[in-house]
Amino acid sequence: MRSTPSTTAVLAILLSLTANACSSSNETTTPPRPQSSSGGDTTASTPDAGLAESTTAQTTPPAPTPAAPVTPPPAPETPATSAQGTASASSRVTLSGSARSSFEQGLQAARAGQLEQAMQAFQSTMSEEPRAAQAAYNAAVVAERQGNDGAADGLYTRALAMQPDYDPAVVGRARMLVRQRRIPEAVSFAAAVARANPRNALIRAEYARLLVLNNRAADAIEEARQVLRFDERSVAARLAVAEAYRAQGHGDLALYIVNDLINGADPNHQNNGAGASNPEVQHLRGLLQIEIERNVPAAIQSFERAVQLAPEFVEARNNLGVQFLNAGNYEQAVSNLSSTVALAPNWAKAHLNLGDALRATRQYDRAMQEFQRAQQLDGSLLEVHYNTGRLYADQARDVTGTAVDALQRKVTLLQQAQAAFTRFRDALGAQYASHPRREDVDGQLTRLPQALERANRALQRAQAAARRTSATPAAAPTPAAPATPAPAPAPAPAEGAPAGAGGTAP
Repeated sequence: MRSTPSTTAVLAILLSLTANACSSSNETTTPPRPQSSSGGDTTASTPDAGLAESTTAQTTPPAPTPAAPVTPPPAPETPATSAQGTASASSRVTLSGSARSSFEQGLQAARAGQLEQAMQAFQSTMSEEPRAAQAAYNAAVVAERQGNDGAADGLYTRALAMQPDYDPAVVGRARMLVRQRRIPEAVSFAAAVARANPRNALIRAEYARLLVLNNRAADAIEEARQVLRFDERSVAARLAVAEAYRAQGHGDLALYIVNDLINGADPNHQNNGAGASNPEVQHLRGLLQIEIERNVPAAIQSFERAVQLAPEFVEARNNLGVQFLNAGNYEQAVSNLSSTVALAPNWAKAHLNLGDALRATRQYDRAMQEFQRAQQLDGSLLEVHYNTGRLYADQARDVTGTAVDALQRKVTLLQQAQAAFTRFRDALGAQYASHPRREDVDGQLTRLPQALERANRALQRAQAAARRTSATPAAAPTPAAPATPAPAPAPAPAEGAPAGAGGTAP
């Protein structure tokens, strides 16, 4: 049982160990990524912030993490937790009258999945109140759900033009850029906003977490430490430090911080800390429970808690689905990963993971569609080749029978599997030597040629048998004995002739 440190003790760790952590870390080290059957990321990532409110106070905002964060989706009009779907946002503009009415209509439509109606309502809000940053932000979230990242980018920018320190828009745009693998651009963007708002702990903590994604963990710790100097209770800053330590390989220390955020200082009252209701904290604990404790059931509980707190927390749903997939709970895996794709239609890795879950349930055609979509969205996602190879290999194993057609299909699928694994290996180049998939791929590339040879031999035998059958002349039919002609029927008697008389009437 791990002891629970006091909040003061953890804060002292954050401030006093920073120098050691910075000097001993390798800034190019990426956060550890537990391997899943899907090949998708299970690294920490930030949740969507959710629909912003018009007048409520800002809670801790969603923060990015190494998976591929998604932007903040709409959240309710009541104070809510941060993360996908439920981040409330403070705004200097209080909506009233028709502007408030249209805004609330937009929230309701977005919750119901009526995205076109939601977009129209938020656009109406902005027409009625040109300073309604919360409406521009929520419209951006809806645009992302519609798969229109270009429009979303413009709307996030518009929200910041209305209110330059509107942190949900900072978080939303930065995470969209990260999901698009434009991490340096996200860092530059967040850095500029952070410099312009040096006392905004939420924006600066978001910047720190982006630095972690950019392999600058030491700089992230320093940035978060500066935030803690003027706001020592900042959950977002402490979470950023935990993520930085995780990236540097100090997983035990990261888990120490996260557990303190959740449990607080009183060992008799667990789950009563400042971060107990923060979905991002719960999500990071789930990742660390996998990496440090190898405790998948506990990690699933943490991910489920994160999703419970923020139903639209895309990364938490993705990682929950991946862990269900690894645990063999394919129904739950498909359900959560389908929700992930619905919330983040342009996230390639979500499609990759959903495809793998569908493969596990033998829904091969749907799985291939998801893999193809992932490759369309991100041509550099090499895991697509690996997963496609697994898909073809599984299909080949499912082909039974000795008919020529069946064996021809089996040969084709084995050839496709071999080609896909070869593409994966060759595309990695020198990185393949240390890649965690190497052992499996090497095994596949050893077994597949053998299976292909056996299938080809069976096919040749089946084809030869078919040729012999077609070449054998058919036996001539035995002539039938001539039939004895049947006696001709007697002519019917003419009208008026006596029955049985053979002549005609006189």
